[in-house]
Amino acid sequence: MKSVELNSNWNVTVGEESVLCNLPYDVTAYAARDYACSFGALNGYIPSERAVFTRTLPQVKTGKGLADIKITGVCGYGEVFVNDKSIGLLNGGYAPHIFSADLSGERNSLKIELMTSPEMSDKYLGLGIAGGVELITEDNADLYGIDYPFVKTAVVDGRVYADTEVTVFNDGDKPQKLILECMVLNARGKRAGKKQRKIYLRAKQNKTISVRVRMMNAYEWSPSDPYMYSMTAKLISPIDNTEQCSVSTRFGVVSRMLSQTRGLYINGHKTLLMGAYLSHADVALGAVSLYCNEKRKLEGLKAIGYNAVHFVGCPTAATLDACDDVGMFAFVDLFPTLSEPKSPLGGVFCDRRYYSVFPKIAELRNHPSVTVYGVADDVAECYDRYDGHRLIKAIADRIREIDDTRPITVSTGERVPSAAELLQAGCRKTVYNDDAAAINAGREKNLFDNLTAGAFEAVDICGFNYLYSLYETETLKRNRLVLGSRTSSAHAFDSLDATEKNDRVIGDFNECGMDYPGGGKINEITTTFGDLDAIGCEKPQSVYKRILLGQKGIAYIVVRDPDGGEPVHMWNWPRYLGQKVDVEVYTSGDVVALYLDGRIVGRKLAGKVNRHIAKFRMDYYPGTLEAVAYFKGTECARSVLKSASSPKTIKLSAYEKNLSVSRGDVGFVYIDVCDRDGELVQYAMRELSVTVTGGELIGFVNADPMLRKNSFDTCPAYGGRALAVIRPDPAEVKAVVKVTGDGLLAARASFKIKN
Repeated sequence: MKSVELNSNWNVTVGEESVLCNLPYDVTAYAARDYACSFGALNGYIPSERAVFTRTLPQVKTGKGLADIKITGVCGYGEVFVNDKSIGLLNGGYAPHIFSADLSGERNSLKIELMTSPEMSDKYLGLGIAGGVELITEDNADLYGIDYPFVKTAVVDGRVYADTEVTVFNDGDKPQKLILECMVLNARGKRAGKKQRKIYLRAKQNKTISVRVRMMNAYEWSPSDPYMYSMTAKLISPIDNTEQCSVSTRFGVVSRMLSQTRGLYINGHKTLLMGAYLSHADVALGAVSLYCNEKRKLEGLKAIGYNAVHFVGCPTAATLDACDDVGMFAFVDLFPTLSEPKSPLGGVFCDRRYYSVFPKIAELRNHPSVTVYGVADDVAECYDRYDGHRLIKAIADRIREIDDTRPITVSTGERVPSAAELLQAGCRKTVYNDDAAAINAGREKNLFDNLTAGAFEAVDICGFNYLYSLYETETLKRNRLVLGSRTSSAHAFDSLDATEKNDRVIGDFNECGMDYPGGGKINEITTTFGDLDAIGCEKPQSVYKRILLGQKGIAYIVVRDPDGGEPVHMWNWPRYLGQKVDVEVYTSGDVVALYLDGRIVGRKLAGKVNRHIAKFRMDYYPGTLEAVAYFKGTECARSVLKSASSPKTIKLSAYEKNLSVSRGDVGFVYIDVCDRDGELVQYAMRELSVTVTGGELIGFVNADPMLRKNSFDTCPAYGGRALAVIRPDPAEVKAVVKVTGDGLLAARASFKIKN
C-alpha cells in the first residue's frame, strides 16, 4: 500500500476569484463579516459561502487503476468529483472520508465542492480542508495488502505485549502464501519487539489477523511521561523475503479500567479527568489544524492544571498527535448531534450516524490519549426523543465491536419537558408560563431520571451537563459512574468540590477551555467564557482554576471592573479616583494581607471556607498593590500589581523559535504594549502594524470578542495584547518579524527556519 500526500498546488475558487494554495486551508478564516447576517449572533457573522477546490491527480499504473482518496478535516458540506464524476458526499466533520476512484486515465482531476451557511451550526465551521488529502494505491500487481492496524497493549505476568490486529486482503485472482511481520520501534527508533506469522489468503478474501508482540523494556504512556511507540505491519513474500506492502501507526502502552465503586483507573492508578472543552477552530487560524498550533493550545490548558480535553466531533490527526505528545487525556464525542440537529433549521437525521462510526473509531483508537468515547454531545435523544434510546444503544454497541478498550458515555443536561412528557409523568398541568416552571414540575415527578434511564443504561458512564448538584444523589440512586461532561466556570468551585467528594464521578470538564469564533453573544465574534482568551493568554479565571486544581504558592490580584463587574488584572481606574473599588486576591493560602504603596489596607481570610478568595473594598488611588498570602502563619505567596504609565514600548515573545517547514510549522508572536518600566498597559488600544522578512504574515488578531479590523496587516491591541502568525519561507533560513505602533518603540523577533 502506498500513500501520497496531495496537499500542494490546489486551485480554490470562491465566486469569481481564484487563488493557488496548499492544504490545510480555510476560505473563511479571515473573510469579511456580514453584520446583517440573521444568524450572526450565533456563529460570528460569517456569511454563506461556496468554494471549489481542484487539482490534477497522478495516474495509477498498478492493478486495475483503482485508488482510494482520503480527505480529513472537512469544513463544510459538499461533494467529491474525479474527472467530473461524483464519487461521494461530504457530510462535514474532521473524521476521514474515504472514496474509491478509477484513475486509469492518462490525466485525472479531483474536484471538491464545499459550502457552509450560518444556519448549519452555532459554532464556527470554517470552509475548506483543515487536515489534508491523500491518494492511497496498491503497489503490487496482485492487489493484496494490509489495512486498519489496531494496537492494544496488555500486561501478563509482568510482561508487556502489543496485540496487533490488522485486516489483510487479497483482491487478486490467485491465492497467496505470505508472512505477516509486526515490528515495534521505541521513541528512539530502536527495535522493541518483533513477531512473524505465516498466513494464507484465498482469492478475493479479507481476513482479520491478530499478532502478539512481546515488548522489551516497555514504558507506560502517561501525562507526566507521554512515551510513544510505533508499530509497522508488513506483508512479506516467503519466496524471496521481499516486502510487498506495509502500514504503520503510533501507539502507547496504557491500560484503562472502570471500578463501579472507585471510578476510573489508568495504568493502575485512580485518575480524575480534569479538563475543558476545546473547539476545533480558533481565532488565529480559523479551522486550519496544524500540529504546532494544536500543541500551543494544549500546552496552555495543561499549564492551568488540566490533564484532559473534550472534543465534539473527531479531531484531526494533528490534534490527536499533539494530545499524545503533550500528555493530555482526550474525551471525544463522536457526533455533535444525533437525530435532532442543534441548528435553527431543525429537521431530523436518519440512522446513517450508525454507519459512520467505524472511520471515526479507526482514527481514534491507536492514540493513547483518547480515554473516553462519547456518543454525542448534549442531545435531546437522551430523553428518548426521535427514538433516541435505540439509536444511542446501537451506536454504543457498534463502538464496542470496533474498540472495547475505552468506556463510553453520552451526555445531556436538564431539558425543558414537552407537554407529552409531563402528561406521561403524571403531571396534571402540562402548560406553564415559562421554562423554569416546566422544569420544576418535571423535577417533582423525577422526570430527568426516568426519561434518561434508557440512554444511560446503554453506556458505561452517565454524562451530566451542568448537573453537579446531582452527583451525590445520582450515585446513590443508580449506583452508576458519572462524568461532568460540561460545567460552568461560574460554578467551578462547587463542581470541582462535588467531583472530588464522590468516588463514582470520574471527571469534570469546563464548558470552554479557550475562546473560539462563533457561539458568542450579540455583536460578539468570539465566545468570552474560556479559561484562555482568543489568542491563548491566561485570564483571571484560569489562575483561579490553577488554585482549585491544586497548585500551591499562588497569590493573584484582580479588580472588579466598576462598569461591568468582570475581574481584571489591572490597577488603572482614573475615572474612579478616590471612589470605592472591589479588589480580590485568588490564593492557595488561608490569610491575605493587602498593601497599597507599603501601607496596609487590611487582612482577610481566604482558604477553602472562602472559596480561595480574599475580598477587599477600598478607595482607588494609583500606585502599587501588594498581596502577601499566608498558610498556617507562614508566608506562601506574594503578588504585586502596579498602575501602568502611558504606553511606550512593544515587547515580543515567540511560542517556538525553531520552525520546521516539513512539519508545516508557523510562528506565533505574542505582542505586549508596555510602559517604560516594562509593565503591560492593559488599557492600550494602539494600532499595531507588522512587517515580515523571510516569511509571510497569515494572521494578525487580538482577543477582542467584537474585533473589527481595517486591514489584514494592522490590528489594534486589546487588553494591551495582540498575536501575529507567520508562515516561514522554505527558501530562507531566518524570518524576522517587526512590529510598530503609533508613539511606540518598534520591536523585532526572529525565527530559525529548518527544512
